[in-house]
Amino acid sequence: MTNTSTAFIWDFDGVVVFTPHYEAWSIACQDYGIKGFTREFYDKYVSGRPRVEGGLMIFKLLAPGMLKDKVLDDFLEYKNKVFHRLVREGKYKVNYDVVSFIQKARSKGILQVLASASRNAMWIAENTFIDNARLIDLFDLNVSAIGLSKEKIFAKALEKIREALGRIDNNCIVVFEDAIAGIIAAKNLGLKTVGYNLANYTSNNNPDLVVKSLKDMDPLTLLSLLGCKT
Repeated sequence: MTNTSTAFIWDFDGVVVFTPHYEAWSIACQDYGIKGFTREFYDKYVSGRPRVEGGLMIFKLLAPGMLKDKVLDDFLEYKNKVFHRLVREGKYKVNYDVVSFIQKARSKGILQVLASASRNAMWIAENTFIDNARLIDLFDLNVSAIGLSKEKIFAKALEKIREALGRIDNNCIVVFEDAIAGIIAAKNLGLKTVGYNLANYTSNNNPDLVVKSLKDMDPLTLLSLLGCKT
């Protein structure tokens, strides 16, 4: 049955495309002499957050003295340059299992919304082609980087979904995220949450469903598992 009353909201980095954000942050920290930046720190405090928010977390927790020196803007710009260099070198990978799932969901009339916190996601989405179409063209709506926090970006997604579909039930708008910060932001708005390959969550921030892959998942089956009518 075609579903025209719900929508899937997608994080980009680590879900639709595996991008070198962790590597870029790590190089920037190393070159700025910031110690203690690990994968665990990234997953807990940086992943899923807009760049400025992620940088502030690094400075506040690992290098508070640098905030007084007002070098945050330079640090963020440097990280951005490192990220773009890594992308130009081809150090990112499309998650074709997720792409296939999105295509199946669109065929069933489910609205697809891209809601990345990263402005850098757009270069990849607009310059990567799947079956002679741009990756960005998989999505009906795009609200990426519209907002200073992930919650504000998701709120903007809800606004656009309401404009497209009319009255909606937040409980059956589904967010796909690989970061705890994104899961918390979505839950704060009353949205259903799918943790994609997500670890380190607790009873206070656990998603409604955790999946390692969407390769063999039917979109309507997923909605059913979340308690949504199809």
